[in-house]
Amino acid sequence: MTGPLSGVRITDFTWVVAGPFCTKTLADMGAESIKIEARIRPDGMRNYVNRYNDLDKPFPYGTFDNFNRSKMGVSVNARDPQGLALIKDLIAVSDVVVENFRGGVLQSWGLTYEEMRKARPDIIYISLSGYGQTGPYATYASHYHIAQAMPGFTQLTGTGDDGDTPVVTGAYGDTTSGLHAAAAILMALEYRNKTGLGQYIDASQLTSMAHVMGAAYLEYSANGNEPQANGNRLAHPAASVEGVFQCQGEERWVALGVYTEEEWRALCDAIDRPELLEDPRFALVSSRVENWAELEAEVQKWTQERTAEDAMDALQAAGIGASVVENIQDLMDKDEQMAHRNHYVDAWHPDREVGTLRIEGIVPKFSAGNGEVRRAAPMIGEHNEYVFSEVLGLDSARMDELQEAGIFF
Repeated sequence: MTGPLSGVRITDFTWVVAGPFCTKTLADMGAESIKIEARIRPDGMRNYVNRYNDLDKPFPYGTFDNFNRSKMGVSVNARDPQGLALIKDLIAVSDVVVENFRGGVLQSWGLTYEEMRKARPDIIYISLSGYGQTGPYATYASHYHIAQAMPGFTQLTGTGDDGDTPVVTGAYGDTTSGLHAAAAILMALEYRNKTGLGQYIDASQLTSMAHVMGAAYLEYSANGNEPQANGNRLAHPAASVEGVFQCQGEERWVALGVYTEEEWRALCDAIDRPELLEDPRFALVSSRVENWAELEAEVQKWTQERTAEDAMDALQAAGIGASVVENIQDLMDKDEQMAHRNHYVDAWHPDREVGTLRIEGIVPKFSAGNGEVRRAAPMIGEHNEYVFSEVLGLDSARMDELQEAGIFF
């Protein structure tokens, strides 16, 4: 056994980020995820963060490897009846099918849930699309920033100042929905263990992002208040101090948050400003919020006199949550905590021009049955021989016929 999901096989039609993030989470935990691609239309993430800095070089290593490590990869022309038949044969020996095309795409190939059940009655099939498989937006395209815009996430970014533009911040619409999809698959596997029944799961980026927006929705439904973007200005209603503060050095910052009266007193002591405790402007949480600009300036005076690391250590020693705002170099080359947790691992890529690259590793640390990054992301068709010969049992003559017919394309 090489992980808690060892023995689970996934037919993986995912691409870009949301779907691959789901299946790599499961593959890291031992599931055998077999990624379906075709050379005529590979996963577009293969050309993102191009190590060669050459967009004309075919299929270079890139961000693709982070979202598709631990998986196997096959190339098959699903538009050919013979290729589609191979895919159905693979589904018949799989536990789960995952896809994240826009609504209805995989079904248009004839790969409906009903058709898959003919191949395996207890199959678990999940579609992760932008808006779900039904409704007026079902066929709309979606990407990470689009998935963040409609549920209201993007509207709450930026400073909120007049004329300020909402900010596109990270691929939360992809990664959040990918994790929700992975959790849904685990629930469906548990349900099948109990009942013997598979099922179809309709997941969407829209509802996944809406799920994490609950506090904003509740503020509107309970109080009638429309939440507004506020930058670093006290997003938490009980915060006396919250945000990022500039420190010594170029682009060096510390993030901190003060949420209780005990922490407020500790902050005043830590920054050597005990007189702030007697200042009527800061006597109550409400008055601190009202006079936030003045309070922010007081904290900023202290942070600017020291490094971000020293500020973090001093605040943490006082019992106040604080962290350096680290950049990627900090995280990968300097962060002692990340090094202690052995978070980064070396993955050997089959393209020997690329060789070994350092990528992020497994998030949870299990006391038993831990996952692992078992391999770098596959080259297109890298595991054709294993999947079609060993898993599906095709002999060499049939493999040659399919190769000659352009099925492994």
